[in-house]
This record gives sequence, C-alpha cells and structure tokens, in this order.
Amino acid sequence: MSFIPVLEYLTGLGFFGFIYWLMDGILNIMKNAGVSITGDVYFFLSMLWMAIIFIYLLFGGIWLVRKYTEIEYTGGFI
Repeated sequence: MSFIPVLEYLTGLGFFGFIYWLMDGILNIMKNAGVSITGDVYFFLSMLWMAIIFIYLLFGGIWLVRKYTEIEYTGGFI
C-alpha cells in the first residue's frame, strides 16, 4: 500500500493552510482599515473560505478513500 495519495492530500491541506495565512492577513488589514467585521465583504470572505475548506475536506476524503480502493493498491476491491 502506497502512502503517495496521503501525501497528496496532506499537500493540499498545506496549500490551504498557506492560503489561510494569506487570507487571515487580508482580513486583519480590513479590520485595521476600519471595515466592519460584521459587514457584507467580511462575512462573504469568511463564508467563502469555510465553504472551500469544507468542500476540500469532504471531496478530498472521498477521493482518498476511492484511491485506495483501486486495483493497483494491495487490498483494493476488484
């Protein structure tokens, strides 16, 4: 059984961690500039970010499980 699909999935999580770091900086700049943290733009960016993470975790997990059920991996279903 190969660990490459797990590394690919974790690389994706690392990418999202980097993007989170960037977006957190942007949101902090917006707060410091006086943009309301309850305003439409702040709320939209927050909800967009949560949706992207949720979709990646959900479909990335499904992809990872399906990757290990392929025949090329030992123990995969036929």
